[in-house]
Amino acid sequence: MRVTSIEEVDKKKKKINVDGEFGFMLYNSEVRKYHIVEGEEINPEDYEEIKAALYKRAKLKTMDLLKRSDKTEQELRTKLRTAKFSDDAIDVAIEYVRSYGYIDDARYASNFIRLKKQQKSKRALEFELQNKGIPRDIIHQCMEEEFAYEDETEAIKKLIRKKCNNVTDVDDVKVQKIIASICRKGFSFEKIRSAIRELEEEENL
Repeated sequence: MRVTSIEEVDKKKKKINVDGEFGFMLYNSEVRKYHIVEGEEINPEDYEEIKAALYKRAKLKTMDLLKRSDKTEQELRTKLRTAKFSDDAIDVAIEYVRSYGYIDDARYASNFIRLKKQQKSKRALEFELQNKGIPRDIIHQCMEEEFAYEDETEAIKKLIRKKCNNVTDVDDVKVQKIIASICRKGFSFEKIRSAIRELEEEENL
């Protein structure tokens, strides 16, 4: 393995390119320790030691990220790439935290839906979870489970009740403002109108 180039990242770190591709990031002290010199080969034993150190560093970084908040696999991979870890170090770190149950996309999706389903539509929830890298089949399964006992109409009703005690006592201008507000959360106009009609019927009983 030949060092193609060495690029300074900041005062403490350098980016090492190996055989024409990104290899790894090292502290300046490590560059000196392993005698990393542009245009020269890396000692195989040193390379294995470097890999072990970087894998450990990636694991610690991943654990630190998860301590701050729960994250999906895609979110972790993105943050680790931003931190300039190599793909193989990222793979090792992800498998490490997965083996301990620290990441679970199904669990993440279920918790996300449970916390957000009173404020957002199924469509909005699905869109956000897809952007977080959750596979569609996992999203649909979690949706089915989390909405088993409560549908969107009930969620919309709760949002309406937070804005007014009785919809029959509210004028049309206020009703339109309520509809617009809930539409912005991702719920369809038809379902909002349906929920309003149901509330009106309940209030007139």
